[in-house]
Amino acid sequence: MSLVGRRMDVAREVGRTKRKDNLDIRDTSREELVVRSAVEKAQTRGVDSETATAIAETLIDAAVRVQSEDFDRYLDDKKAMVVGAGRTGAWTAGFLSNRGAEVSVFDPRAKLEGYPNLQTPAEHAKDADLIIIASPLGVARSDMQLILSSSPRGVIFDVCSVKAHMRDTLMTGVKEGLNVTSAHPMFGPNVATPRGENVLVCGCGCESADEVVKDLYKRAGANVVSVALDEHDKLIAYILGAPHLCTLLFGLVTMRSSFAAHRLADLSGPSFSKLSNLASSISNESRRVYHDIQRFNPESISMLDSMISAIDELKTASLSDNPAAFAGIMDAEKEYFERWPR
Repeated sequence: MSLVGRRMDVAREVGRTKRKDNLDIRDTSREELVVRSAVEKAQTRGVDSETATAIAETLIDAAVRVQSEDFDRYLDDKKAMVVGAGRTGAWTAGFLSNRGAEVSVFDPRAKLEGYPNLQTPAEHAKDADLIIIASPLGVARSDMQLILSSSPRGVIFDVCSVKAHMRDTLMTGVKEGLNVTSAHPMFGPNVATPRGENVLVCGCGCESADEVVKDLYKRAGANVVSVALDEHDKLIAYILGAPHLCTLLFGLVTMRSSFAAHRLADLSGPSFSKLSNLASSISNESRRVYHDIQRFNPESISMLDSMISAIDELKTASLSDNPAAFAGIMDAEKEYFERWPR
């Protein structure tokens, strides 16, 4: 039911796009492809074609129903500027325009098809109700400074994964009386909708701007969490940085095993399969983004030192004749994760 619910959320977002772009809700040729694909997959999973067809058609009908709903276009009559034409900028532009906003894009390094691409942000910045800095971490601060110099009247916020290098610029904007705050959607541009996803809002002293951004994501179904700006990066070092590096470490160790990936896959159990799927997924993400999450976070050093120490501890415990130390590590982790929601 969770997967079905997630599919319906995606269908609603597709419905918003179809409505915005004046596309037909139904595409019978596409529906036939979906059914055929379900039948083909069913043959390798012990499911008969009649059952697979019924399930696929039921899901299609449900998707058509939710795409026919009246959507809440709560950004109608709002003007938004997205700074950054990369994948995050493209996702942000689509998210805003699907909810009724008139979106323009500024990026001196690239263009984003389907939206007005500005040569200079100054005039549009003054008129925009929302300005979102979705630039790469390395240029986000300079882009934010450029926008703030235009004396914008609307709410300005970044969606950076690291905040340390943005802090002074954000705080300066607030001191100058501008509507500045900071956010961090805890998902990437492959996610179709924020529904059910976490979004962190790091207030910089302008509560009215905080509330606008919280409402923007809450009305899209996201879980909005307030996080202190000065605490953000330490949390992210362990929420994002450590998982990324642990997964890359697993991939490196496996890659250097001298065994071909397909050979290991043929013999694998659940743990290896789960980690391999995660490693494969991460290896296809943006190299720039994943590097910058480590490079620009001042807390990465402490996290990496802890990781190196933990590997040494695990090495000693694993090779010891006495299993007590190894058991102690497992017991401590069990106690720590007992409250983890499954």
